[in-house]
Order: sequence, then structure tokens, then C-alpha cells
Amino acid sequence: MNTSFISFLKFLLVTLLISNISGKLGVSDINYTVYDLSNPIKRFSDIESKLFYDKHDQESFSFFEKKSATTSLNFLNIEYSHRDVCDGHIDSSKPNFYYFLPTTLAILKKEGDSLEYSNKCFRRNTATLEILSKKELTIKIVSNDANNLFCQDDYWFSTSNIHRIESIFFKGEHYIKFRNLSQDDLDEISATGFRLFGFCDGFFTFLNSFFMSLKLFVGGLGKDPSAILPILRPSVPEDMERANLEFLNQFANFRPESRGQIGKNILEIDEKEIKTGDFIAIYRLDGLDPLIMYGTGSHLGHSAVACWIDGELYVLESQDGWYWPKKGIQRNIWKTWIQWAHNADFSVAILPLREEIRQKLDIDKAFNWFTSGIEGLPYGYHNFLYGWLDTPKDNFPDFFTSELILSVFSILEKVSRATSDQIMSEALNLRINTQGLTLPKLIAESARRGMSFGELLAMTEVEGLEYHDGKSYVCSSFVIAFWKAGGLFGDLNINATEFTPRDAYQMNFFDLDYKDKRPQACKDADPDLPYCQIIGRYQITLDGYSTIDPYDHMFERCSSTPPNYIRQPNC
Repeated sequence: MNTSFISFLKFLLVTLLISNISGKLGVSDINYTVYDLSNPIKRFSDIESKLFYDKHDQESFSFFEKKSATTSLNFLNIEYSHRDVCDGHIDSSKPNFYYFLPTTLAILKKEGDSLEYSNKCFRRNTATLEILSKKELTIKIVSNDANNLFCQDDYWFSTSNIHRIESIFFKGEHYIKFRNLSQDDLDEISATGFRLFGFCDGFFTFLNSFFMSLKLFVGGLGKDPSAILPILRPSVPEDMERANLEFLNQFANFRPESRGQIGKNILEIDEKEIKTGDFIAIYRLDGLDPLIMYGTGSHLGHSAVACWIDGELYVLESQDGWYWPKKGIQRNIWKTWIQWAHNADFSVAILPLREEIRQKLDIDKAFNWFTSGIEGLPYGYHNFLYGWLDTPKDNFPDFFTSELILSVFSILEKVSRATSDQIMSEALNLRINTQGLTLPKLIAESARRGMSFGELLAMTEVEGLEYHDGKSYVCSSFVIAFWKAGGLFGDLNINATEFTPRDAYQMNFFDLDYKDKRPQACKDADPDLPYCQIIGRYQITLDGYSTIDPYDHMFERCSSTPPNYIRQPNC
């Protein structure tokens, strides 16, 4: 599990929990502590909030008086029509994984923009941008048809600098006002829009959903298998395992099968069965791997490659799990690696290259590439998102839309610029040949060049980009780059940094006749698998295994929307 990603997720969970509690209690003025990028110790208290009452309809509304701003022009080009805010939820009355996250209700860009939607309490709502000027921005919300007398709707109003939680308890007209806007505010709203998010859950359902989601990640936090507290061991606790299996079953349409007693031990096979270049397929039921699987449609969350070096079998990989003894791009002797993997409750299978593919692999070139400055590089956080995000809008699952990503990262950047740069901003700077721009300014610059935020995210992650800490490879892109350096793609133009684990195992490189050639121990343990699974309590089954021939610029423009993850040929 990658530590920066988990830190970011914790930030998101806590922020939304605090926001939701404040809204539920009817607190109108929330004192967020957000850091000004030009002065990291300055609180966001420069934005003053007050509660006022409209003397015509006596409905309450609030506004910001802004004394300073760091927003800039943004651009999304997203259209919305009448929709149910909770239409992606299986049952919004019950807690479920990630249901605490808000969903997009509306984006309002200019005076007169008006959108209808159905919310969890009031089934008929209209949001209208009535006034948009430097002096005042007014949003009018008309709510009708409550589900019951005591329900309420909770909103998050958002731009790059405005993050406001409000609750609506009564039917009728409600006005939300923001005063003293800057020109940057107006430019951003006219291009990106003022974003309205809604929370689908009631307060207690929200809390239950929050802790259900937290359960996906809490466990397997340490490196020592003999730690006194089970949670601090590298192994995955049973409750955590069950939660991740249920998540995959519900949302990724994937239910790994138990291997029974055989899954508790390491399968002993002759190391010589494993050859240089063979793909090592991995997943761990730890919250992050299932999230990767949900987003990309993969049945794996991690990848590695086998390599014989001076008569010893090694595993080469890009790794940063906090349960793992080493960090970054690394090599480890197979016997040591497989024990670490067993301690961490990995499921591991060896996918052997087909013989004609193996003959094409120039082992010396591949290994020279590895030792020529790649080994020792940090894990590839910089392109963690971009092998997955290939299209402006057709890679986002229900819980993680581009609008939500933009709003969350605009907060994160003020709280932790380094984390935001590592996961998103530095990569986007390199894509448009800029340096050091913050996320709002990056979006502004891309807008001036005619690109939406979604289009900016979907730009090809060109392999070989030099980040401040060197080249960047996540696990799957590292394996592809190793194969590429060894000549498996010939003269094709391939960007390894665009490959997910699913892309890697669907390459038509593997021996589909290996099932009957497997060692007897593999046949006995998993009679129906076409490869040998070495460890894991649950089977590794791979959709589309070894079915796609390589082609120029492959996997650079692929959609991956759950639950079917259909993508176009030659994308």
C-alpha cells in the first residue's frame, strides 16, 4: 500500500467527516484551517463569514467577504441535466463503502444558469445562479417535496478557494450569497463553474459509511510479523479482508474464490520454473489494491517481474508499501521476497512468457536499463493516476469524479503542497511545459490553451519525463518498461507509464498452453488456472488474459468505467 496515497485518503476522510458533522449540526460558519500558499502559517481566517436573513422571505443565507484570493481561471466543459444525486448508490438509506463522499449536483457558470435535480431529502430542487459580479454572487435554491418532516439536504459549495458546507431543512427558497469577489473568482466561475455537491447519507449513515470505508485500510500496518498488536503486523486482519472482498463484489463485479487450506502456505516449486521476464501477478486485500482494481477494472493491484542475476532468482519491482521492508524500485532475492509477500498476505501467481516472446527478450539490455539509474528511484507517485486516467470523463467511477478531484486537491494543495505536487501538480506542470504552478494556475493555463481539466488529466503520460526526484514508474509501468528495454515491443511507440496492471496481463505475451505443463504441485493446488499460483488465500483469475497484441501508442486513450470496464479496440 502506498503511503502518500493513504495519507491523502486520510486527509479526505477527516475533512469530509468534519464538514458533514458541522452541516448536520446546523453550523453555518465553519472555520477551516487552510494554508495560504504564499504564507504557509497564515490561516484562512482572512475569509470572514456571517449569517444574514432575507427580510422578504425570512430564509437564512450566508456569504463570504473575501479580503484576499489566490484563485485563477479554470475550465471543465462539463454539462449536467436533471439527475438524482444518489442514482449511483445501491441504496442510499443504508451505509456502504465510500457513500460518505459527495456527488456532483450542478455546475453553474453564468447568470441565469438553472439546473434541476433530485436530492436525498427534497426530491424536487432547482439551483439558479441569480447574480454574478465582483460585488456579489447569489445562488438561489428552491426545494420541494420532502421525503419526511425531519429530513435535510447537505451541500458543499465549492470553487478553488470557496469550500462551504450548508444544510437545508425547510422547503421553499434559500439564498447563498458570497460578497466581494475578485476578478480571479469571476474568471474561474465563468469558465469552470460554481460547483454544488450533495451528500447522499444522513448523519449516522454517513458515519457508518465512513467507518466501513476506513475498515478497508485499517490493518497490516507494520513490517514485523511478530508484533504484539495484530494491527501492526504486515498480515491482513480477517475483518479487513472480508470488507475488501465485499467491496470488490459489490462495486467491481469481482469475487475472488477461496483456495482453502492450500492458500495458507507457500507452494514449493523448483525456482528454475520461473524465467527472466516472467510476470509476477499480485494483489493484496488492503484497501488500496481493491481501489485500483475498482478504478481500472484490473484483477490485480500490484505487478513485478522475475530476473535471474548471477545464478540467483530475483524479483524486480516498484514498491512503497508501509508493510514492506524496502522502498522504491528494487531487487530482492526470490526466497526473501516470497516470504515477505507471504507475511503481507499477498496473492501471487507467475505468468510465464510464451517461448517465442521469451526468445525476443534481450536480457542484457533489460537488465542494463534497470541498473542504469532506474534501480533506487522512488516509487512512481507522479504517474500513479495517469496510467488509469486516459479520457476526460470515461475513467471515473461514481465516487471519484473529475469535479470532486479538482475540489479536493485544491484544498489538499493548501494543506500539503508537497503531497499535491507528488500525486498531481508536478506531472501536470510537465505536461504543459510549466514549472511550479499551483493547481488553480495550472488549470488556468490549460484553459487559456483550450483544454478542460479532464483533458489535462487525460494527456498522455510520456515515459522518461524527469521529475524533481528522477523518472517515475508505478509497479505496472516498471514491468512494461523492463520488457520494452529488452525489445518485446520492437519499434513500436510505447509509453510504459500508460499501463495499468490489467493492461500488462492482457498483453498477448504469455504461454496459454502452460496449464498442462505446470509443476504437479500447481495442478493439485489450482486445477483450473492456466498459470501457477504460489501464495494467497484467494485465487488470481485474470479477465482477458494474454489477448491483446501490441500496437503503437497502446492503452493511451482507454475508457474503464465500472462495472463492465468496456474499452474500445486499439485505444
